[in-house]
Amino acid sequence: MPDLSDRIQALYEEKAPAVSISEIQTIEVGQSPRAAWARPVLAVASLILVVAIGGLVLDLGSEPSAGDELIRVHTGPGTGGMDAIVTGVVEIDLELGCVWLSDPGGARYPVVWPSGTRASLDPFELTFANGLTARAGDRVTGGGGYVNAASAVSDPFPDACLQTGDAAVFNAGSDIEVEPGVGNEQPTTLFGRFSVPEVIGFELISVNPNARSVAVTDFVTGTIHLFDAADYPSPADAISGASGGGGFIHIWADGTIYSYPGVLADIYEGEIDADPVVYQPDPLIRHEGIAPTLEVVPATDGERVWLVQPGVNDTATTIELVNLVEVQVTRLGSWEIEGTWHPAGTTVDGLVLNSDSDRVQVVGFDGTTIGEVDGRAISVGWQSIGIIGGDGELSVTDAFLGNPVAVQRPGRGIWVGVGGPIIPSEAPPVVTGQERLLVGQSENDTVGIYILDTSGATQHIYDGTPNAIASWTRAGDWVSVVENGSVALIKAETGEIHDLGEMIPPDHWVLTAG
Repeated sequence: MPDLSDRIQALYEEKAPAVSISEIQTIEVGQSPRAAWARPVLAVASLILVVAIGGLVLDLGSEPSAGDELIRVHTGPGTGGMDAIVTGVVEIDLELGCVWLSDPGGARYPVVWPSGTRASLDPFELTFANGLTARAGDRVTGGGGYVNAASAVSDPFPDACLQTGDAAVFNAGSDIEVEPGVGNEQPTTLFGRFSVPEVIGFELISVNPNARSVAVTDFVTGTIHLFDAADYPSPADAISGASGGGGFIHIWADGTIYSYPGVLADIYEGEIDADPVVYQPDPLIRHEGIAPTLEVVPATDGERVWLVQPGVNDTATTIELVNLVEVQVTRLGSWEIEGTWHPAGTTVDGLVLNSDSDRVQVVGFDGTTIGEVDGRAISVGWQSIGIIGGDGELSVTDAFLGNPVAVQRPGRGIWVGVGGPIIPSEAPPVVTGQERLLVGQSENDTVGIYILDTSGATQHIYDGTPNAIASWTRAGDWVSVVENGSVALIKAETGEIHDLGEMIPPDHWVLTAG
């Protein structure tokens, strides 16, 4: 009797003669970006055999149907695999040729199904090796994991099906459970979905102060969630700002910080404790007739946060350094600086401040001044600062405002700041963040966006409007540009541009990236 490989080879020659057995692909599975982004923790085994040949599902003797061409299925023996749980609601789009699993937050993943899975049309139905069936709106559960979609199959998924960059992969021998009729209703907070060229560790947080709503554009799950005041434990006052870092979203209103662990979508779904950590600086300076002007800037380590209240008239600027990642808020320092100062960003060594009188200073984590020069900081990185001098020329300094290097103008326009807030992380991105900054040059209502390195060299990557905001993604390999609600991604090394279109809800403005 021929062994299994001989039988599969015979079937290949009969049903797909243009494809050889050599196209079976063995991949090594590492930690999913989905797991690394504080989503469900996935424990994975070292190897999984994933096979997809020409879109056909080979069932060792049965003819493939039209429905089978929509799905990717293991054709190897059902031994071994990953030891995480894969679960979600079946969603389909026959026009796009997509079959997904949708998680509670609205993220959709193309699927590699267990051996023996068949699909039929009119209506679309999956039949598993154990005899159970599933249709759109049913929840299915089995063993497996989440891996990069490009590595999961040799017959690629259609581009339209890739919304997170990952695929849900069941083990070849997984025994599927089906919960029928769950329905594929999406969370009321789901504002939209989008596709990115690859999984990108990045979030854009935008707010509508009048409606007290927060929108989270998540580049890991490919989802946009809009949270109204009733959707999460929101502050009672108009939202003044937001920041990210350390697995938290910090929202502040009327001088009070509300620190939410994890992702607001998880809070909405009840997956984590919804009660925020609440902190109000003491003393909270209230200028007569002026609401508290508290500004919140995460430190680069993603744990400590700078709170800055710029002085007004003859009052001093108050600075506090706190830790908002712990269950109990910890005040690490509180200082006053004469004059009106506004935060420009943070380096690994401290907080960079601009004064109304065109002075720049860096305040260390112990509250002492570790550098001060004339000019204005327009871009701040982990170990470098972009400074515009009194003559309008740009230079790049180290984190202590020393060792300035002149930047040659790439055009006739004036230098402007385009950078969004610092993106906190446990370690600086490779190259980006340590050695490169984002700066702009404005000319004739157009702002050219440039990458600036510590040698003073510039690389043009984008032309935008005067209100464009540019931010590094967490890994430092992409730059996001937001203007008038639209988002574009630029590959830092190649300048390749991906226009993602409208992604920020109306009347919301981006406050932070993280």
